[in-house]
Amino acid sequence: MSTDQLSYRAVLRTQHVARSFLPSIIGRLSLATSGLALVFLLERSTGSFAIAGVVIATLGMANVVATAWRARLIDRRGQTVVLTALSLAHAASLVALGLTANAELPILLCLSVIAGASSPPFATTMRVLWSAALPPGGMRTRGLSLDAVAGEVTYAVGPLATALLAVTVDPLASLLLSAGCVAVGAALFVTSPLSRRQRGSNSAEHAEPVTLSPLRTRGFPAVVFAMIAPGMVLGCMDIAAPAVADAESNTLLSGVLLALFAGASAAGGLLYGSMQVRAVLERQLLVLTPVLLLITAATGLVGGTIAALIGFALSGLCLAPALIAGYLAANARADHSVRTEANGWMDTAVQFGAALGAAVFGALTDAAAPGHALVISIVIPGVTIAICAPFLLRSPQPEKPEQHEPAGRHR
Repeated sequence: MSTDQLSYRAVLRTQHVARSFLPSIIGRLSLATSGLALVFLLERSTGSFAIAGVVIATLGMANVVATAWRARLIDRRGQTVVLTALSLAHAASLVALGLTANAELPILLCLSVIAGASSPPFATTMRVLWSAALPPGGMRTRGLSLDAVAGEVTYAVGPLATALLAVTVDPLASLLLSAGCVAVGAALFVTSPLSRRQRGSNSAEHAEPVTLSPLRTRGFPAVVFAMIAPGMVLGCMDIAAPAVADAESNTLLSGVLLALFAGASAAGGLLYGSMQVRAVLERQLLVLTPVLLLITAATGLVGGTIAALIGFALSGLCLAPALIAGYLAANARADHSVRTEANGWMDTAVQFGAALGAAVFGALTDAAAPGHALVISIVIPGVTIAICAPFLLRSPQPEKPEQHEPAGRHR
């Protein structure tokens, strides 16, 4: 296959791909804006960052807990029905939170649980469409790389747009923008041809029995467990940036570090997608993750502004490739009928790792310098990937070429 046929342009020109991908980005903007919008709104309404933090944490935990349940429901009932219902519930709960920002804490927590549990998994469902529309190999790797870059861009642009809107208009306006993004993104996404073809294993067209959970697939649990490690680095860096900035008495440094981290991650995803790496995906994960951990630990050991700038950039450069390799390995292991659930478990592992990394680093940085806290925080993901290594190394490769749904055969 020529270079042109494997280019990012060729991926986006694949039939119906752009029609699904662009709406998924709009939908994901909601996830990148709603948290900060709620913080602005609740702090203004209640005068307490503590209340805002509890509400955001509750929403996040409900989102993580419901991830596998939502994914399993989509695999069985299809994307159109489930994503439509989730988007309506999520948008309505965000609007309700905005209109009742002065309410008692129990009411706010109930609404935050609904908002978190109903959060539409745009990234997960889009990864299913990449697998359905693109053949295994270079094309699919580029598709997932574009997806990873899109995620980084939304989390770079979303908070900035939220802050500007909150300052120039009103915090409620930024939350309504978030609700609008999820409603519009979902409406456009579920009406795309690729999404409409994902009708679920319970549809009349599927006579075969429902496949067992991907967690029972040999080699899959090890990949899921291994993804906790890069997730922890992501969580550590989110808290380490303001901690390092505070230690260096340079508030602006926090934003610069996070921008470098996100930008380098996007660049790493594009670079990884443009390469044709022949190594087994599980072994790629075993190489990329330790490199990521070593760079992060070295950043903490050296310390100082220059080391932080270089270290955050190099860590970001390795993060997206590690995540992409993990998601590719998961897609290769999971049957197409449970692929949404498989990606949902991967998302859960990364999100759990991020929450754990933020909590561990936050606890350590109260008793140690940010650099030392970063080094100690890396011990847990190091142990995690070491435990997974033997299982990943002996994971058998699929014996047959992957079977695609009809969308993958008619491009």
